[in-house]
Amino acid sequence: MHQFTARLRSLQNPWTARKAAAALTCTVLLSATFFVGGTAASAAPGAAGTETSDTAQVEQVGTPAIAPAPASAEQPAAGTEGLPNFPAAPPLTADGGPVTEGAAVAGGTIDRANSQQIVDVFNAINAFRASKSLQPVTFNATVSEMAEDWSDYMASSGTFEHNPNYHTDPRVADRWNWAAEIIAGRPDSSGAGLVDQWIASPGHNAILSDPNFTTIGIGIARIASPEYLLGTVNFFDFAVPPAGTYATAQAFLNGGSEVGVPFADVLSTTQFADEIHWLASQGISNGWKEGNGTTTYRPVTPVNRDAMAAFMYRFVGEPPFNAPQYSWFADIPPGTQFYKEINWLAAYGISGGWDEGNGQFTYRSLTPVNRDAMAAFLYRLSGKPAFTPPATSPFVDVSTSNQFYKEITWLASMEISTGWDEGNGKASYRPLNSVNRDAMAAFMYRLAMAYSG
Repeated sequence: MHQFTARLRSLQNPWTARKAAAALTCTVLLSATFFVGGTAASAAPGAAGTETSDTAQVEQVGTPAIAPAPASAEQPAAGTEGLPNFPAAPPLTADGGPVTEGAAVAGGTIDRANSQQIVDVFNAINAFRASKSLQPVTFNATVSEMAEDWSDYMASSGTFEHNPNYHTDPRVADRWNWAAEIIAGRPDSSGAGLVDQWIASPGHNAILSDPNFTTIGIGIARIASPEYLLGTVNFFDFAVPPAGTYATAQAFLNGGSEVGVPFADVLSTTQFADEIHWLASQGISNGWKEGNGTTTYRPVTPVNRDAMAAFMYRFVGEPPFNAPQYSWFADIPPGTQFYKEINWLAAYGISGGWDEGNGQFTYRSLTPVNRDAMAAFLYRLSGKPAFTPPATSPFVDVSTSNQFYKEITWLASMEISTGWDEGNGKASYRPLNSVNRDAMAAFMYRLAMAYSG
């Protein structure tokens, strides 16, 4: 990856600084398959004392190297042909673990003193894209924090170079399909002027004109004496965006509502927000329509057994199935909500219900799903893969004689549930606890992740 360094504080002469402003632009472009060490673009500052006009671009910008986009799906591993067609699950973190956003508000560290420059950069980029009949990009507060961190670093260190880790930063790692970064500097406070510099450079113009990018983060830093403005813009297309996506920069600064949030009660700070949004994107859960017109997910409501059947049926792509004329279960007559899905569950051996001892079986559709039964459901949904349970239980509250010991330990081996850390080197599973809807989203996401490579 190309980098170059310029001592910003050495630009004491405003005329020299103005001429150098055009030189201090650089770009890096990546797609989802990143090859470390490849030059993405090249740029060089103008030679000291070289006479150029204020608007001349004296940098040398090579054609950005675009790595191939990721394959849509890998071939299944040997022995997996019989598995259900689970939905694709994009990874959420570099280590493959689930992400929760925590309580911090996205964008909380952005310096509001630079609000005008942020808005001007955002508006100028979208005005340019509109001139090319391209869709506008959205503004992401988390990405903007990352971009601002880098602009602040350049200002404090007196360097001008790309962030070598902008695409692997934990705030965005493994979430994106396309990624790019552009930086620029100029001896005034004009955010729109930064965009003019990028437009005038073919390599940067290509980034601004790329329809693959859907959201940006903007980081601004200013040096007081002599006056100098530094800008970093990170471009992304996300499979799972980080917290804080807004239609415009102004909407973020005004405290407006985030976009792309399907449920009114699931904010970016909600536990398992990413997994819940993924569940909605796959059509697995549509939530509740409330009287005020909003849609809610009710994340801390326990999952009932009827809803669990619907989740699993949708999870595998709603395979063709004719609901039987006579129900498998005495308490699920035709016309019951999720009648088809519950009988599909029985037909495929995922749930046999309760033997009532009179020759009849019941499903108990409004009973919450416990964590032990959830493990059994997911194991059977996965085709009962070959698995030898460990001789010693990984959970202090699940004995080897537990009726679902094999299924629970399989779940743990797949890292779908690792239980609770009890703080003494032991973990508990809490098998008789009911499963809330937020945790169910996480379990289904991790199951899809386990079988999507």
